[in-house]
Amino acid sequence: MKSEERRAIRRARREEKRRRKREERARECTLEKVADLNSLYKAQREAARGVGWKASTQRYQWHWLLKIAGARKALLAGEEICRGFHEFDITERGKPRHISSVHFSERVVQKSLTQNVLVPAIVPSLILDNTANIKGRGTAFAIERTKMYLARHYAAHGADGYVLQGDFSNYFGSIPHAGVFDLLERHVTDPGARALARHMVEVQGEVGLGLGSEPNQIYAVSYPNPLDHFIAECCGVGAYVRYMDDFIIIHPDKSDLWAIAAALYDMTRQMGLVFHPKKTHVTKLTRGFVFLKKKFTYDRQTGGVVVRPCRESVTRERRRIKRQAGLVASGKMTAEQLNQAYQSWRGSLTDLNAHRTKLGMDALFASLTHGATGRAAAWPPPDGEMQTGPGGATQAKGASEWTN
Repeated sequence: MKSEERRAIRRARREEKRRRKREERARECTLEKVADLNSLYKAQREAARGVGWKASTQRYQWHWLLKIAGARKALLAGEEICRGFHEFDITERGKPRHISSVHFSERVVQKSLTQNVLVPAIVPSLILDNTANIKGRGTAFAIERTKMYLARHYAAHGADGYVLQGDFSNYFGSIPHAGVFDLLERHVTDPGARALARHMVEVQGEVGLGLGSEPNQIYAVSYPNPLDHFIAECCGVGAYVRYMDDFIIIHPDKSDLWAIAAALYDMTRQMGLVFHPKKTHVTKLTRGFVFLKKKFTYDRQTGGVVVRPCRESVTRERRRIKRQAGLVASGKMTAEQLNQAYQSWRGSLTDLNAHRTKLGMDALFASLTHGATGRAAAWPPPDGEMQTGPGGATQAKGASEWTN
C-alpha cells in the first residue's frame, strides 16, 4: 500500500469519526429542549443581567411564569415569536454602528436557542484559535495565544519574520443568509430547531446579520470556520489567531504569506466576504503590529514578547478623562463617577507592559481631579500635588520616594 493510500484511509477514518460525533451532538439539540420550561427560565434570568432596570424587563419578570409558559406553547405550536426590532445608531470609538435590538420576550427565546442548540452543535467544530464569543475564550485568551505564538516563533527563527493581518469589511452586514442556512443544515438536524433558527435569520432582511442578537454572534464566529481550518491545516503555518473579523498569521517567509492572502481572497469572495483594503497587509515582526488594540513587539535585548496598549486607545482615554473632568467641574458628573471610569480603564492595563503609560495617565488624572469635590481619587493622595523629579520621575508632594 502506498503512502498516499494510507493517508487517504486515515483521512477517511478521521472524517467518519467527526461525522459520528457531530450527529451525536445534534441529537441533543432539539426544539423541545429550547422550549423546555427550565431552559426558558434560565434564559430569562440570564437575559435580564445588566438590563433589570428597564421597564420591559421588569414587566416580563413580574409575570415570568406566564411568559415562559406562553413562549413554550408558541414554540411548540409553530407560532410567530418575532416582534420586530428596536433600531438605533451608536458611535463606538468614532465608528458608527447600526444596532437592531429585539424585544425582551424574543431575546429570551434567542438565548435558549443559543444555549441549547447553536453552542453545543456548532462551537465544538471550531478551532481553538477562533477566540471570540466562546465561553473560556475572549480578548485575554486571544492575547495570550498571540504571545505564545510569538515566543515560539522567536525560539525557532528569532525576530526575523512577518505577520499577515486581515480584516473583513462590513463583516456582519455582508454575511449571506445562504451561508448561515448551510451552517444550520450541517450542524442542526432537528427540523423544528432548524426552522426556528432559519426564521430568526430570514426576518433580518435579504443579506447581513444585525448587531445585538446573540444567535448572530454565533453565526458570525462560525461562518469563516472553513477558512480557519484551511489556514490551520493546509497552509503550513503554525501561528494563526482570529477574533471575529480580525486575524493574524505569523510566518518567516513573506512570499508565503502573500500566497496565502491570495488564496484567502478567492475563498472569501466565494463566501460573500471582502477584505478591508487598508487593514489587510503584511508587516515585519521587528516593526511590531497592532492586534485587538494592543501593540505587540519583541524586546530588543531579551527577545521577550512585549504587549502595550496601542497609541490610539491611550489618546482616546486622555481625551475622555479631560472631557469628563469638564463635566465634573460643571456639576454634570460626580468625581466618584469619573474615578470609577478611569480606574476601570486603568484595570485593563494590568496584564500589559504599560508601567510608564500608567504613570503618565495617573499624573494627568491627578492634575485634572485635584481639588474636585466628592470622594477623592485613588491617585494621588488627597493632600498632595504632582511634581516632577530627576529623569521624569513623579510623586505627590509630601511623599517619601520618587516613582519611576
